[in-house]
Amino acid sequence: MTRATVERRLAAILAADVVGYSRLMHVDDHATLHALNQSRSLFSEQVGAHGGRIVNAPGDSILAEFASVVQAVECALALQREFGQRNAPLPEDRRMRYRIGVNLGDVLVEDSGVYGDGVNVAARLESLCEPGAVAISASAYEQVRDRIDAQFFDAGTHAVKNIERPVHVYRLGLSPDVAGGQSRPWDLSRLRLRRWRWAWAGGLLLVTGVAAVLVAAPGLADRARHALEARLAGKSAEPGARATIAVLPFANQSGDPKRDYYSDGVTEDIINALGRFSGLMVISNNAVQAYKGRAATPDQIGRELGVRYIAQGSVRQADGTLRVAVELSDASRGTQLWSDRFEGTGLQVFELQDQVVRNIVGALAVKLTRVEQARVFSLPTSSLEAYDLVLRARALLNRSERISNREARNLLAQALQLEPNYAAALVALADAEWSRAVYGWVDDPQQAIARTEALASRTLALDDIGSQVRAHALLGNMYTVQGRYDQALAEVNQALELNGSDAEAYGARGSALLWRGRLGEAIASLETALRFEPEPRPGRSYDLGFAYCMAARYRDALALVNRSLHRNPGFHDFHVIRALALAELGDADGARLAVDQVRRLIPLFQPGDFGTRFANSADREKAQRSLHNAGL
Repeated sequence: MTRATVERRLAAILAADVVGYSRLMHVDDHATLHALNQSRSLFSEQVGAHGGRIVNAPGDSILAEFASVVQAVECALALQREFGQRNAPLPEDRRMRYRIGVNLGDVLVEDSGVYGDGVNVAARLESLCEPGAVAISASAYEQVRDRIDAQFFDAGTHAVKNIERPVHVYRLGLSPDVAGGQSRPWDLSRLRLRRWRWAWAGGLLLVTGVAAVLVAAPGLADRARHALEARLAGKSAEPGARATIAVLPFANQSGDPKRDYYSDGVTEDIINALGRFSGLMVISNNAVQAYKGRAATPDQIGRELGVRYIAQGSVRQADGTLRVAVELSDASRGTQLWSDRFEGTGLQVFELQDQVVRNIVGALAVKLTRVEQARVFSLPTSSLEAYDLVLRARALLNRSERISNREARNLLAQALQLEPNYAAALVALADAEWSRAVYGWVDDPQQAIARTEALASRTLALDDIGSQVRAHALLGNMYTVQGRYDQALAEVNQALELNGSDAEAYGARGSALLWRGRLGEAIASLETALRFEPEPRPGRSYDLGFAYCMAARYRDALALVNRSLHRNPGFHDFHVIRALALAELGDADGARLAVDQVRRLIPLFQPGDFGTRFANSADREKAQRSLHNAGL
C-alpha cells in the first residue's frame, strides 16, 4: 500500500465467525451451505439497516464497518437474537451459531478494504466470545454503556496474538434459549453482583422514564408498572430490538370528502413523529394508504405489513373545533391496548398530535429520552392556514402529475407568504421543483435543480427535524442523479440518523450505493426500504431489480419487476429488467417478448446510455454485456 491511496479513520469494526463450521460441513455439507447463505443474507440486511457496510466475507466469516459503534453493537445484538430464534427449533448438532466481536479503533482503508489493529482487535474479540453472544472492547464499551439497553459483563483483560497490549473485554450475554445454545460458565459471584447493580440502575432509569410517560399519559399506570416489574425481573417488556407499528389512515369524519387531505396529513405527521423514536420501527405513509377505506382485520393487516401494533383513528373538523379519536391494538393478539379522544381549536391541532404520539409510545412502554422528546415535539408553524395549505399541496404532489404539481406549487407559494420560514412548505416546494426537473415539466431542468438545492438548504437551516429528514433524503436523490455519490450517501445517512424508519432515505441510500458499485449494501438498503414501504414508488423497485441483476440474482429480479408491473403497468422500464433477467435465465422466448415490449413502449430507449451512471467502469461494461445478451 502507498500513502497516496490509503485513508486513515476511526471506525467500529464487527467481526463474526461460525462456531464449529468444519464439523457442520462434515455432518451435512448441503444443509450447512444453505444455512450459511441464509446467514449471509441476514448479515447483509442487518448491517445495511444499521448504517454499516460489509467489507469482506471469506468462508464462514464476516467483516463489517460502521461509522457508529452504537449501531455496530445494536446490529450484533439484533443478529444474535435472530439467529437464536432460527436455531431454537433445530437439533443441537445442526444449529449454526456465530461469535461476534466489536471494536472501536483506528483503521486504514484502501480500495474499500479495512486493515490495521482496529480490525485485528475485533477479530480477537470474536475468538474470545461465547457462541451466540457478543464481545466488545473497552473503547467500544465506553461509547455504548449508557446508550444500549443490554447487560454488560466485565470479562477482564486478555493477552491476544499479535497485539502488544492486553485487550480489555466486555461481554453482552444472551440467555441460552435466545442464543440457541449453551454458554461457557461465568464467574457467578461477579455476575450476581453485576446483576444487582444492573437491576438497581435499570430500575431507577425505568422509574424516571415511566414517570415521564405517566405525565403525558395518565391512563397507562398499569402497563408502566408491568414494564417496571419486567425490567426488575430481568425480562424484556417487548420482544425484539424495536417495536413495529403501522399507523393506518385516519378516517375523515368531517362530512366533506374534499377534507380527506387533512386527515391524511394528520396521519402522515404522526407517522413521521413516531419514526423519530429509536425504539420504534414505523411503516411508511405510502404503505398504509392501501388500507384507506378497506375492510381488513387487525390480524390480516399485521401479517401483510409485518407489524405487531396498529394505530388507527378519525379526524373531525366542525365549527372551528378539531376532534381526534385514536386507538392502539396488538394485531397478533387482537386486543385493544389503549384508546382516547382529543379535542382542541386552532393551533391546538399540533398539541393534539403530540398527545397521540406520546400515548402510543407510552402504551408500548418505549423508553423516551429528553433528547428524543425535544426532537419530536415542536410547534411547526404559527399559522394554521399555512399548515392547511401544505397538507393540500402534499396530497397533490403524491399524484406525480404535471397539473397537480403546478397546483401544489401555487398552494406552497401562498403558505410561504403567510409563513416565510415554514420548513414543511420549503421542503415540499423543493420536492415539487425536483419532480419538475426529473419528469421534464420545465424548460430548464438545471434551474429547477438549483431551486431544489436552495430550498432544501434553507430547510436544513431551520429547526424542524421532520422537514430536515425530507430535505436530506431529497438532496441524496439529487446528488445521486448528478453522480455525486459520496455526497448523496452523506445526506441520506444524516436523514437516517434523524429518522431510522424513513423509507425514502433507505431507498435513496440504496440507489447511491448501487451506482457507487457497492451492490451488497445497496440491496440491503433497498430491501430495508421495502420493509417500511411494501409498495414503493416504481423507481425504487427498478433500482432493486437492476441491483439484483448486477448481483446475478435473476430470479429475484424477475419476481420483483413482475409484481411491480402489476401495480405500475405504465412504468415501462421494468420490461428492460425483465429482458435482462429472462435472457440470463435461459428463457430466450421470454426475453425476446420482453425486448419487443421495450422497443414498442420505449421507442427512445438508448442502449448506449444504459448503466453509464456506474462509478466503476467494470460495472458499466457488465451492464452493457447484459443488455447485449438480452438482444437490446
